[in-house]
Amino acid sequence: MIDLKDYVPEELKFKLPTTVKFPEVIFSDCVCMDDVKKKLSEHFVTIQEKDVIANRVMDDYEISTIRANYGEIAEEQIPELEAQFEALKAKFNAEKKDFEAKISALHTQFKDLVNLAKKGIKDYPLKMIDTFRIPVMGHYLYYSWVNDAFRLALVQEIPKHEYNDLFNSGEMNQEAFKTLGYELPDIDVKDTRKNLRKFGKDENIVEVWEEDGQDVWLEHWTEDFLDEDNGEVVPIQRHEWHRVAIEESPWRKEDEQTESQEGATDEVSAEPEE
Repeated sequence: MIDLKDYVPEELKFKLPTTVKFPEVIFSDCVCMDDVKKKLSEHFVTIQEKDVIANRVMDDYEISTIRANYGEIAEEQIPELEAQFEALKAKFNAEKKDFEAKISALHTQFKDLVNLAKKGIKDYPLKMIDTFRIPVMGHYLYYSWVNDAFRLALVQEIPKHEYNDLFNSGEMNQEAFKTLGYELPDIDVKDTRKNLRKFGKDENIVEVWEEDGQDVWLEHWTEDFLDEDNGEVVPIQRHEWHRVAIEESPWRKEDEQTESQEGATDEVSAEPEE
């Protein structure tokens, strides 16, 4: 059989959802990943991801080779092993389990290859250094530098237990896409955060909500990044998640002080006059 383990087509195509359409290529004017990283830092809140496996579309050569491989298994290998098994099982009972396991494995491989050829989709590991995840509109968008473009390679719905954590950055990224002129799908994204409160004014607003007995909020700040190659200082958006037990939350201290003062007043008023 022909080993396709290390085979990769010259031009990669990825299997993307057909129900929602996100921009397949962004920053098309960039010629290298360094240019992309600069634009990402200017416009998006991103996380550089490792071990991301995208689904790439197999080319005609791969599919035809896989069909040839499972044809060889079906027409040669399986019959040969089954014949050996029938001839030897009486004499070599001790080896029966070993041959049964080999046949079972080949049947499984045959079925897997048939299904793989029908599906026409194969895992493609994306390089961490070139891959970034952008949360937006209830989805994780994984963009990577592929075929000389920063291309959308994978779309995943954000799990419910992670959705609230990424809500703010998702809104920022949605605005960034619109500002850059990229069209996004029409999706109804609902905010399901519990006991949502807002502190501050204008750009300094901090949103705090409850989750699993904790106060949760996202802190944003701008940090200057020095590009050692050209000496330029580039502002980069940073963020950090905070999760603090409700009884220890700094956003509750004012409420607790108010309650304490009210309690003290009640206690004093309850004393009899002399």
